[in-house]
Amino acid sequence: MGRALIMFSVCLYFLGCQSFPDPPVSFLSGLRVLGVRADPPQVAIGEGGIVKVLTVDTTGEMAAASWSRCLRAPLAGDAVNPDCVTQPSAAFLQPIGDGLSVTTTMPADAPAAAGQPDATGGVYSPLVARVTDPTDTVLAVYRWRLRTDDSTPANANPSIASLYALDASGAPSPLDEATPPVVQAGDVLTLGVTFAPGSAETYSSAGAAPATEVLTTSWFGTAGVFSVERTSDAQPHTVLRLDQRLESAAQSPTGLIDLYAVAHDERGGTDFIHRALQLK
Repeated sequence: MGRALIMFSVCLYFLGCQSFPDPPVSFLSGLRVLGVRADPPQVAIGEGGIVKVLTVDTTGEMAAASWSRCLRAPLAGDAVNPDCVTQPSAAFLQPIGDGLSVTTTMPADAPAAAGQPDATGGVYSPLVARVTDPTDTVLAVYRWRLRTDDSTPANANPSIASLYALDASGAPSPLDEATPPVVQAGDVLTLGVTFAPGSAETYSSAGAAPATEVLTTSWFGTAGVFSVERTSDAQPHTVLRLDQRLESAAQSPTGLIDLYAVAHDERGGTDFIHRALQLK
C-alpha cells in the first residue's frame, strides 16, 4: 500500500506519467496527500514563508510530516531531480522542519538547484515532504517559486470562493460547510468552483508577451466517481455519480462523504476547499 502511494506521488509531481488506476486517483482511501500550499508562493532569496501540506487519512490516523530541501539540480526534462524522491536521506536533502506546516526561508543557494526556467519563466526551490502514518508513507514535492525580478509583481495563490452544485434549473448552488446537503445512493451531482476576482493573474516572462494564468482544479472524494478529475475554464464542471464506492460513507456513524477541490495556477500557487455530503 505504501509503495503504491509513493508511486502515485512521483507520477503526480513528475509530469508525463500515464496510468489509469482502479480505484481512480480521485477516490480517497487511506493516507493521501492532495496538495501543498506556500504562503506566499513566490519569494526572493532571504524571504520566508509557511508551507503546508494538505493530507487526508480515511483510517482515522494522525499524519506527520518531515520536510527537506532538494539541493540537487534536476536532470534535463525533469521538474525535480528523481534522487530527491527515491532516496529517504542524503547529503543533498537538507532538513527544514517537521509538521504538516513549516516555516522556512528561500536560501541563497536556491538558484544552483533550481534548474532551467519553466514555460512561465520561473525557477523553483524543490521542497520534499515525507508524510507518514503508522502504516504508510507518501511523498509530496512542492516547487517553491524564486522571485528574481523586483520590477514585476510576485505570484499570489488563487483563492477558491465557493464549491457549488448545479440545481435543477442549472443554476450554481454553493455547498455550505456547516450544513452538508443530503444525497442518496444513485444521485448525480454536477460540481464546480468559483474563484475570487484576481485569482487568474496576468504576468510577463522574459522576452514573452503578457499571459494570464490558467487555473485548474483537481477533484477528490470518499465516495462515487467523477466524470473528470480535473476542471478548468475549458471544462468547468465535473459530474459526481454516487452509484459506487459508497461503503465507507454508508458504514460511517456520520454518513458523510468528503469532497475536496484543489486549485493550481501555472506558477506554484495553490488553494483548496473541503465540503461534505450527507448520505441517507
